[in-house]
Amino acid sequence: MKTETCVLASLLCASLLSVGATAAAPDRSKPPEAGAPKPFTIEQPKVFTLKSGLTVWHVARKRAPLVDVLAVIDAGPLRDPADRPGVAKWTADLLTEGSGGMRAVDFSDAVQSLGAEVASTAEIDHAWLSLHVTSARFPAALKLYAQALLKPDFADAEWARIRGQLFGEMMYQSQEPQELAQLAAQRANWGAEHRLGTAIGGTPRALIKTTPADLKAFYAAHYRPDATTLVVVGDIEQGALKRLLEAELGAWTASGSPPAAPALRGPPARNSRALYTVQVPEAPQTVLRVGIPAPAGTLPFTPDADVMNTLLGASFTSRLNTNLRETHGYSYGAHSRVAASKSGALFSVMTSVNAPTTAPALAEIFLELDRIRTPATEEEAVRARNVAALTVPSAFDSGRATASQWALFAAQRLDRTRLQQFVDQAQQVDVKALQGAALRLVRPSEAAVIAVGDLAQHGKGIAGLDKAIVLTVDDLLPGLAEAGAALGGDG
Repeated sequence: MKTETCVLASLLCASLLSVGATAAAPDRSKPPEAGAPKPFTIEQPKVFTLKSGLTVWHVARKRAPLVDVLAVIDAGPLRDPADRPGVAKWTADLLTEGSGGMRAVDFSDAVQSLGAEVASTAEIDHAWLSLHVTSARFPAALKLYAQALLKPDFADAEWARIRGQLFGEMMYQSQEPQELAQLAAQRANWGAEHRLGTAIGGTPRALIKTTPADLKAFYAAHYRPDATTLVVVGDIEQGALKRLLEAELGAWTASGSPPAAPALRGPPARNSRALYTVQVPEAPQTVLRVGIPAPAGTLPFTPDADVMNTLLGASFTSRLNTNLRETHGYSYGAHSRVAASKSGALFSVMTSVNAPTTAPALAEIFLELDRIRTPATEEEAVRARNVAALTVPSAFDSGRATASQWALFAAQRLDRTRLQQFVDQAQQVDVKALQGAALRLVRPSEAAVIAVGDLAQHGKGIAGLDKAIVLTVDDLLPGLAEAGAALGGDG
């Protein structure tokens, strides 16, 4: 038997060698050609309304026994009281820090015992509360989730603890160049009088003024079923979902009319280039930001804008990244984006460079900003539009990602069909459309340049450095020393 097995193995090897000898060797001198893009259809949410007036967007998803929930509440920082920047975010943060008479630690233990995750915070346009849990434990987890959304306590002891943590985060921001660059970019792009020109997470001065009563008042005014959209994605049928949501959220009420919408204005126009600096002695890198106001009405998922930005700075093979990282070795990476909120939109470039190369790196950034305004090659346009269109399906890889994508649409009140239109239309962006988007969005002569680092040592050669607007930590985080003295004993 052993002899027969050896003979059969020898014959098989000989046969395989014979086939291999006659087959053509693959050409490994170049990558294989990509096939035609496959069509991708985005499943639209099914929309229904609870008795409370709460709107629900539901996407049934059977791939895994999981459910993801995102409550999108019109209670973001744009609605902050003028003298309390940060209250919107702090109110959202406290949703999971004690509710229904349950202490924060007990709430956390109850959530973890179900293998669930519940989190909350606020972004520019909205506050949100999320739930991630297995479908089998969704009913039990939903009870805790509803308790956090409807019955936050804002207890004095929990606020004192969270306030201490928030101050620690502000201290970190005051010493970290990347954080300072973000704060400086907000100030430079939006101006000191605009809410977006101040730290989204609030200021130290506002932190020490704020009390649980302020958080309760903000919650009472803005957390309402008619100001909330609930996005649910996962392994649950619509009928069962409706019954569970009616039981836990159907009695949610709010008194009075919703607060008036805040006045929305975009970033102020700029007629010339401006330079803003933050000095960080002995910093080994310079953090660079370039911001340009986008035209009014610029929305997320605009095909020509996204394809143009993909070529310029939104992919690893983009021009900016290739120039600064691969060609010159100034940076580990550089990218650009078109960020839109309900208040307006900005085109931005972001990178960090080796400090001694600050001036030449900045010159290369503007070289690329000028070059993108001239016609690209057909090959570049094809690659950029394929990347822009084909990255959309990855945003639906998981239930959590799908819920986040639809939450963006709910927060900015975008047409839900816009995403499918983008997938279809991005493939049609040609060289002319790409250049048109660049001329519309990339206007180097109107840029705000932000440089954070040891510019006293490494700023030589930066155009306009002698006329730079110098920002300090106290400009960006007013009241830091005052808060430190007031909160010295906070936990």
